Amino acid sequence: MSWNSVIGQNRTKQLLQNSFSKGHVAHAYLFHGDEGIGKDAMAIELARLINCKKNGIDACGECESCRKVDSLQHPDIHLIFKLPVGRGEGKDDGPLDKLNDEQIKEVRDQIALKAADVYHRITVSKANFIKINSIREIRRAVSLSSYDNGKKVFIVVDAEDMNAEASNSLLKTLEEPPPHTILILTTSRKSMLLPTIISRCQSVQFDLLDEQELCDALIRRENVDIEQARIVSRLAEGSYPKAKKLLSRNLLQEQKDAVDFLRLVLSPHKANLISAVDRLASTRDRTLVEEWLKVLQSWIRDALVLKERGESSVQELHHADLKNFLDKFPRADLLGALQSVELQIALVGKNVYLPLILTTLSIDLKRHLSR
Repeated sequence: MSWNSVIGQNRTKQLLQNSFSKGHVAHAYLFHGDEGIGKDAMAIELARLINCKKNGIDACGECESCRKVDSLQHPDIHLIFKLPVGRGEGKDDGPLDKLNDEQIKEVRDQIALKAADVYHRITVSKANFIKINSIREIRRAVSLSSYDNGKKVFIVVDAEDMNAEASNSLLKTLEEPPPHTILILTTSRKSMLLPTIISRCQSVQFDLLDEQELCDALIRRENVDIEQARIVSRLAEGSYPKAKKLLSRNLLQEQKDAVDFLRLVLSPHKANLISAVDRLASTRDRTLVEEWLKVLQSWIRDALVLKERGESSVQELHHADLKNFLDKFPRADLLGALQSVELQIALVGKNVYLPLILTTLSIDLKRHLSR
């Protein structure tokens, strides 16, 4: 099974391949795991395979059904996601019936973006939850004839966003599953779903993408050079959308700035270090400070890898800097330094005073590294 649009997730691909080849596809799945790791992508590819006209163990990608999936315009494959409530919308209205032209255009644009990049997160203005009319639409759609004798697949994106009415309506559908119909729920917050919904779905846990999978995907899909791809993959925390977002930043320069900060920490001249701390704290943007700390953390981690393994598998461009640092500070407690950075990252998220965080970090790094 090729699953060309899905990055990594080989364990999950194998599980679904085995189920399909044995004819044991469940009537309802719950794909759960962190954001940005390919749950929606896998749901779309499974829907493609189920409706492929070649009837093989792989979706052919060439038949009319597969091509319709490419644009997310397949008549039997439906995405359900948060939508705004239309003016005067009643229980018998379809989910789009009472939306104005501008809102409908935005919905269509978001679907087009999802078709172009299945890792795109659909976002519609003033859409706060998955409404009951969207779930009721499942029953209405099931009553219609399927396209070329295929199966109807409903993908409920971010299922935790269902309001109470929608959740109860979906539960009734799961209790009495319509024939020739498959429901796939995706969520990054499984605990927010009704236990009764969870119990009626086959649960499939998705894994974080590893650094090599992200690196390869960035090189192949985004034409990123290998060094930038490696740095981005280290900081993306297993999420492909986050990796793409990081591409807009000059991470090579940010890493240089982090190394310069370490030099100031280890220098006997404190005035420049105090100025650097003041400058960082003055940004007042906690997200930027947190991301800067993660870049610093990444560089120290590479130093630890080089020290313990005699190689740097991530930051080849900075191999000389890493080696020079280790030669100068052979007794540095790199693990302790990493733990100090990790602690300060956590404190940034807890609204602790930024100058205090950065000053404490400087003292801790000096203590761990200058041995």
